[in-house]
Amino acid sequence: MNDTRFEYLCAAPLSLTLRWDGPRLAAIGLAWAEKNMAAQPLTYDGRILQAALKRYVAGELDVWPALPIPFETLPPFRRTVLTLLATVPKGETLTYGQLAAKAGNPRAARAVGQCMAQNPWPLVVPCHRVLGSDGLHGFGPGLEMKEYLLKLEGAL
Repeated sequence: MNDTRFEYLCAAPLSLTLRWDGPRLAAIGLAWAEKNMAAQPLTYDGRILQAALKRYVAGELDVWPALPIPFETLPPFRRTVLTLLATVPKGETLTYGQLAAKAGNPRAARAVGQCMAQNPWPLVVPCHRVLGSDGLHGFGPGLEMKEYLLKLEGAL
């Protein structure tokens, strides 16, 4: 039986698409909100995350609520990197190399970049807080959004 379902959250200018596999948050899609987009939270966690998203865009959220994120399903290095990344506080950034060093492999900056590119839970696991040694680099939803998020958080 396929127990995959979706929820749509919105707090302009951001929108989130949540993909649930059973009780676990399999993925988050982050995008710019479309005009007249309305939130449609269906679950308790969706409602909690919707309220947090509203506080986030208002600049009032420091820590995302605990969510059933299945880190244990990730390959070991990616799990380590994303678990460490989840602890980076609002308003702070680090480089791919710094995150690689924290993960125990200081020469793995490119591998960390791949972990960021494959992060299934952007925003909540804040891959936008990871920068290149020379500034802003890739971000799935685009560099304009990465810059917006970092400015909103007071990191730029």
